[in-house]
Amino acid sequence: MVPVEINQLLQRDVIGQEEALRFVSVAIFKHVMGERYGNLMLIGSSGTGKTTIMRSVERLYEEKTELQKYRVVVIINANTFASDEGVVDTSRLFTRLEERVRRVLGKGADPEEIGRYMQHATVCLDEIDKVSGMIGGKPYVTGINIQQALLTLVEGEKVDWRLDRETDKDQTVVHLDTSKMLFFCAGAFEALYDQVFRRVTSPTSRVKLPTETVLDDGRVEIREYFTLRHHFRQEDLFDYGMVPQFLSRFDNAIILEDLHSGLLTRIFTDTRDSVFQASKNFFDKYKIDLEITEGAVRRISDEAAKRSRIGARALKDIYGRIIKPFEFDPFSRPEVQKEGKRHRLVIDENLVRSSLRPRA
Repeated sequence: MVPVEINQLLQRDVIGQEEALRFVSVAIFKHVMGERYGNLMLIGSSGTGKTTIMRSVERLYEEKTELQKYRVVVIINANTFASDEGVVDTSRLFTRLEERVRRVLGKGADPEEIGRYMQHATVCLDEIDKVSGMIGGKPYVTGINIQQALLTLVEGEKVDWRLDRETDKDQTVVHLDTSKMLFFCAGAFEALYDQVFRRVTSPTSRVKLPTETVLDDGRVEIREYFTLRHHFRQEDLFDYGMVPQFLSRFDNAIILEDLHSGLLTRIFTDTRDSVFQASKNFFDKYKIDLEITEGAVRRISDEAAKRSRIGARALKDIYGRIIKPFEFDPFSRPEVQKEGKRHRLVIDENLVRSSLRPRA
């Protein structure tokens, strides 16, 4: 599979984020072709799709038989590598990898096969921004130590791993080369936006912000606007507290785009794991056919877009306020109408408006 084909499959699960998906597709291609480099840093607010991308990668490996040995995908928080005392221990990653391999292969897996699957895993180091070397303007030694330990793994390290004694009585040692793993780092980097904005708009900066024409209360205005994606530089992560040597182990740092109303509409209805599809499946157990009007979807998406800090997660919260009364006792609601042997519930714009109206 070439990157274009991989990208098309990932797009079944991930709405938007076209640039990020192109980079991820190339990274996967390099991984399965045995290329040494391809690791990526994914930067995006909560709910923009970092975890969704990883789940889509996992589904890709599962569906394609020729990618069977790459099926192990592990998401682990970067800050869990340090104990409460600040001692860094990367063996937690290999423990997670072995556990995942055994779930994939089942009982009686051959130790050599376990090692092969571990060695070709895809690892997502989540919340990587939480191991910054600077916190509150002061050095954070534990964060620096975690980055130093991880950069060795990402670059490539020979590891002798003794299999779990409870499932492998011989305690076989498998030899792993971490350079054959694919690493993604992901984090919200919440303070990065303000940091870059201050740099771009400082008196000494010669950056000219782009403008847009907007209609405000009947008046046409020309306003400057700022986006992190267009002004981000790799050096900004150094100032944030990421160790340069650690960042050099990644091909690119990708900024995920914020989700606007149009993308949220598609996420709400079109993906295989969409909020609305899950709701339809739930009501089908009651023999209720659930429908929703375009106006209702648009209003839900517009409301979610106002809460950009939590991205697509806002859809669940907003829709939950609308649908929970029906989930609790659907047949007590007049909106649920009997039609033959089944019932029908239509979520329209009026219902959305009344459900979201502030309570007195």
